[in-house]
Amino acid sequence: MIINVARIPESGLKFHEEEPGEILGLGEADEMRAAGPVSCDLYAQVVDEILIVRGTLSVPLEVHCARCTQIFSTTATDSGFLRDFPGIQGTEEVDVTEELREALLLSLPRFPLCGESCKGLCAQCGKNLNGGPCGCRKIEESGSWGALNSLKL
Repeated sequence: MIINVARIPESGLKFHEEEPGEILGLGEADEMRAAGPVSCDLYAQVVDEILIVRGTLSVPLEVHCARCTQIFSTTATDSGFLRDFPGIQGTEEVDVTEELREALLLSLPRFPLCGESCKGLCAQCGKNLNGGPCGCRKIEESGSWGALNSLKL
């Protein structure tokens, strides 16, 4: 996203822009991908030759659950976006795309879950346990580790 510094009045300028979701650089091999455009509600102001940009960013995502691997939809949001760009004297335009990308990538969930109650996959057969039990027999652990696992603390 390019901000035209010459168009910003002294009181500042509020604007809404949409950038393609591809600016995030998430590929098909990643656990998540942008499902729509990046929405930017920003306020820009020039103060003492410094461009200050603040606002809210959001992007819809399609994400693989970290427990059950099912794909679900969510939205990544950064409601406290704030960046300054010093030394803009004589500059017509400032490209803030990389800063938008960085802020949204930092707001992505590290281990996304389709729900707090997600049961994940069976460790033996790989069945999604959210659809019900799998029918595998519970493996009895023997030895000292088995005794420690059976302790109720």
